[in-house]
Amino acid sequence: MDVRVAMRLDAETLLASVGQDLSELGRECLARGRIRDLDVEDGGAGAVIDDPDGGLFEVWVGVVNGVLTGECDCVDEVPDDVCEHAVAVALKALESEFTFSSISACVQDVDPEEQRFADIAAELAPGASIGLVARHAVADRHFAALLLARAGRLAAPGQVEIGTARRVIVAAAEVLNTRQWQLNDLVEAGETMVTELRLLAVRPPTDESLVVVEEAIAVWATLSGYLSDAWEIYETEPQEIGAALVEVHLGLCQVHDPEPFELAARLARLVGNADVELFLDVPDEYADVLGAEGVAEFEALLGTASR
Repeated sequence: MDVRVAMRLDAETLLASVGQDLSELGRECLARGRIRDLDVEDGGAGAVIDDPDGGLFEVWVGVVNGVLTGECDCVDEVPDDVCEHAVAVALKALESEFTFSSISACVQDVDPEEQRFADIAAELAPGASIGLVARHAVADRHFAALLLARAGRLAAPGQVEIGTARRVIVAAAEVLNTRQWQLNDLVEAGETMVTELRLLAVRPPTDESLVVVEEAIAVWATLSGYLSDAWEIYETEPQEIGAALVEVHLGLCQVHDPEPFELAARLARLVGNADVELFLDVPDEYADVLGAEGVAEFEALLGTASR
């Protein structure tokens, strides 16, 4: 049983995180006074426990990537399990004023800046960290969606979310019908679509959410045509907005795994109807979701599509 520990680890937080039964067993083990050779190095605490039944258990406990992790001879069949001995050693280390902080398991590259902030967050008291997260979620819709998704509380998009995204796309398309529109209006419309669709993509994907993103790609294909000779005056190139929309679409496809022939037909229509070069790298980037038959279908349809 690995236990998520997001904050600074003290005795109260430790006991609360492992549950009542395990915390009582750990305190009993500590009270028996059989912990020997306590060593608090390398980000964790190690010791030997003299078991009442005559055995000796080598124990290590620490916080690895935000998870309370234990290693003990008594649970060889469950690696990294947190047992009563690990709890007892952690309590003993805390009594000696040792400070546990999260360390990296080094199983993958970690962004140094991300690790720096993770280390700082681990030093915060629980209330301070929770308050920061809550305030950020109120101020940032995308962060709020990520938080809800991580907690398993974000459902697939319904008609409200789909309708909101479609209104943004329609508004972008309508820019060309407004009086005295300027090129920067097109850029802002494209950036607004990217923002809204990235928010939509945090939710579990559906067929309809994929279609909505394809509608945005088609609209941007039209808008970006007016910017092809003037992008130098803007901080955001048309290609960047197009690539961002395609990134959202491909990511949804990789998770949702749509029916290959149907997806091939929709991609062929997008590419075939575009008056400018689209930012869809089909079939290469879509090879995994289309499969060999879907790629062949796309190429066959594109060969007959009117450009």
